[in-house]
Amino acid sequence: MYTLTGLIPDAEYQFRVIAQNDVGQSEPGPVSESVVYKPGQPGEFDIISITKDSITIHWLRPESDGGKEILGYWIEYRQAGESAWKKCNKERSKDRQFTMGGLMEATEYEFRVFAENETGLSRPRRTAMGIKTKLSCTTIPSWIPIEGEILCSSVIISWKPPKDDGGSMITNYIVEKCEAKEGEQWHLVSSAISGTTCRVPNLTESAGYYFRVSAQNQYGISEPLEIPSVVIIKSPFGKFHGLPFVSSVTKDSCVVSWKAPTSDGGAKIKNYYLEKREKKQNKWIAVTTEEIHETTYTVKGLLEGFEYEFRVKCENIGGESDWSEISEPVIPKSDTALRAPFFKEELRDMCVKYRATATFVTKVIGHPSPVVKWYKNGKEILPDGEKIKVQEFKGGYFQLVISNADENDVAVYQIRATNQLGSISKSMNLETIELAVADVPDPPKDVKVSDIGRDTLTLTWSPGNDGGSEIINYIIEKCPTTGDRWIRVAQTSETQYTVMSLFGKTKYQFRVIAENHFGLSGPSVPTDDVTTKEDKLAIRNYDEEVDETREITKAEAPHSKVKLLPSLYTVSEELARNGHCANGVASIYVKDIEECDDGLYRCKVVCEDREDNAYAELFVETVRSFREYYLGRSLKKPRRRIDKTKILQRPPEFTLPLYNRAAYIGEDVRFGVTITVHPEPSVTWLKAGHRIKPDPTKYTFTSDKGLYQLMIHNVDLSDDAEYTVVANNKFVKATLSAKILTKPQSLTVSEGDSARFVCDIDGEPAPSVTWMHEGRTIVSSHRIHVSTTQYKSTFEISSVEYSDEGSYTVVVENSEGKQEARFTLTIHKQIIKVEATPTQVKPPEPSVLTVACAFSGEPAPRIEWSRGGKKLPGEEESSRFHIETTEDLTTLIITGVKESDAGAYTLKLSNEHGSDMATVTISIRSK
Repeated sequence: MYTLTGLIPDAEYQFRVIAQNDVGQSEPGPVSESVVYKPGQPGEFDIISITKDSITIHWLRPESDGGKEILGYWIEYRQAGESAWKKCNKERSKDRQFTMGGLMEATEYEFRVFAENETGLSRPRRTAMGIKTKLSCTTIPSWIPIEGEILCSSVIISWKPPKDDGGSMITNYIVEKCEAKEGEQWHLVSSAISGTTCRVPNLTESAGYYFRVSAQNQYGISEPLEIPSVVIIKSPFGKFHGLPFVSSVTKDSCVVSWKAPTSDGGAKIKNYYLEKREKKQNKWIAVTTEEIHETTYTVKGLLEGFEYEFRVKCENIGGESDWSEISEPVIPKSDTALRAPFFKEELRDMCVKYRATATFVTKVIGHPSPVVKWYKNGKEILPDGEKIKVQEFKGGYFQLVISNADENDVAVYQIRATNQLGSISKSMNLETIELAVADVPDPPKDVKVSDIGRDTLTLTWSPGNDGGSEIINYIIEKCPTTGDRWIRVAQTSETQYTVMSLFGKTKYQFRVIAENHFGLSGPSVPTDDVTTKEDKLAIRNYDEEVDETREITKAEAPHSKVKLLPSLYTVSEELARNGHCANGVASIYVKDIEECDDGLYRCKVVCEDREDNAYAELFVETVRSFREYYLGRSLKKPRRRIDKTKILQRPPEFTLPLYNRAAYIGEDVRFGVTITVHPEPSVTWLKAGHRIKPDPTKYTFTSDKGLYQLMIHNVDLSDDAEYTVVANNKFVKATLSAKILTKPQSLTVSEGDSARFVCDIDGEPAPSVTWMHEGRTIVSSHRIHVSTTQYKSTFEISSVEYSDEGSYTVVVENSEGKQEARFTLTIHKQIIKVEATPTQVKPPEPSVLTVACAFSGEPAPRIEWSRGGKKLPGEEESSRFHIETTEDLTTLIITGVKESDAGAYTLKLSNEHGSDMATVTISIRSK
């Protein structure tokens, strides 16, 4: 096998093979059949003629016919600015010239042509630019009445353009109307009419109107052409005959029939509208959103025992008819006795943790089945399928599920059940459920240190979110920088505290923990290292003072007593022995008190697991007075600070909403909203419910001090959609249920080929994606590769096997919901085929002949040898003819070969997918 490259497209080729060895080359083998390509593009266009409603074009033959005769040409056209092409000819055109008629005046069109041979269609040749039809010329504008165009609330008028356009092309027409009443003024209908037809809407039925038209070019406006007589606006439809007829009534459905109106108004009726209402009410409701084309319709979803009435109207291109008369009332019924609704199971108040799921379930009995509605603070709950779900189960069970409950869900919930016998009255009519949502609080914030003294300092902080339950305590902890364990200092209900009994000239860190009825928050962010002031009155650490190697500074030298310390202090320990510590006491005795002994003393106890400290004050009378020290000591209690920025913080609100926009193709469109910015929200733009993916060439997103804008560049038809903007901050968590934007397409491949499936996804938080085959989860292997990004997931099989065939499922899921899509992989069954046969066989000596043929097929084919239409081996030849078959080879063995055995032998293969045949000729030489 050899792959040829560099072939010329649209050319015809034949191939042959020559064998070569060290001696030389063989003769060329048989020439292959011609390899034929599709024809080349048709040649350049010529415009033959243009009229007001037709265009004639001509084109050259393709440079290459692909090796086969050109069978003909296909021509397509479209109006400039449109995306869809329309066929011009229903049959292949043999000519290379074509006239397209029925076109609109002064309108630009594009054309393209395909050439076709036996292989297929060529690439199209398009006109280099649009071709515009001519503007017809008449003497002056004239009024042309159009049959069937006077409608019940509008009229369609048409006119011919003026013969003289004043030397400049007409840019637009101006249409005006005037009601046929004395003193009425002319009112503008439109000044931007580009064609010669205009629909005038919002007219009063049975009133008379005059209309006039003016032409405009770059130099000015012409004199108006006025319709010569008044136009009376009236309905184009006849009346419906009789009432809508109701039949085939069941407990929840019926069939409504009616007769078509006496007149269709000059245009075919394209749709009927059918409405229903309960007789006791005055609200009409459409029975379906789909179009009704017949004069009968089956109405479903009726409530048993309620009395219904029906009416119908029709619509054509000109508008809608009046409603028919109302049908006779009908009551859907069944054989079951009617019963007023009542609650079988009680509903109770509920208290759930913050961000948990709250579920209310009750059982409602009644016949016919009551209509059950849920209310929140008196307003009906509309489920969104994600945050709030309203579900109904068999047996009359109804359920309200509130997911991810937060403070906004704390409310009074109600349930009401109603059928035609009434609602549940009084105490049973309204079931009230209280819902409270709470969790542990968030850690306190902004812990600050102030008023740092020798042994005291003041801490202040801001509370975090209270988790839906009032904060009852704050716990203060400290940690010396030399230690690794946090020590509880105190607890308080205020957001400030003065810490006492600290050791002078020591570094500490502090943190605060909040507590509510549901538990403790995490600790706050620790403060930076804080060093208390130096205690100049207290003596130094004993271990430091008795260290004779310690260097004494010049300032300390005059009053240093390092050498005397051992004689001044006696440290004694009375500790338990043998490794146990029970009632242990550590003491320090100060002898011969001096002024320098005044101060704070610390005892530090250390073991393998932890360490602890205790403090005591020594007051020397000549230095400090014990009474004056504590009486004169004042603790500042700062006023509680109010965080003004926190007061302003709230969920985002739209102060300027979105407005609808209209634009021409190719223009840029800007949408803008203003949103409160305390705190700054995160803004997401959606198109048709799906998040807009960043694309600088198509979309520009801007924000400036609360103004958020979306710019769509170079709009086209695909941009025609509903756009939504979603804003969220820490008070509103943005979520989006997992969605499948593009479903994987089912594939049919051959064994050994590659199969690739792609699924576009969306969701917030980012969804997880699971691919499954026949209910089993797919994992990556040497043949299978699964990859997922934020917006896309890909599943690829590199070498398909028969075991890969079957049904597949992709499941996209996040905390807000899940969605799944199904697709199939079909593998071409191996076509049954005779792979190799000899064309002619001559028996060797002795007289035993063997004919072997290779074959393929799945499942294994049935094998049949025959000669002259008779199956082998027959009764006469059963002793001389034998057939042997392996997995891919069948052999016909003939013993005792005779001259009469010469001739054509046929091998036939068949299985459930098809059959194949091959013929072998056997020649017998005479001795």
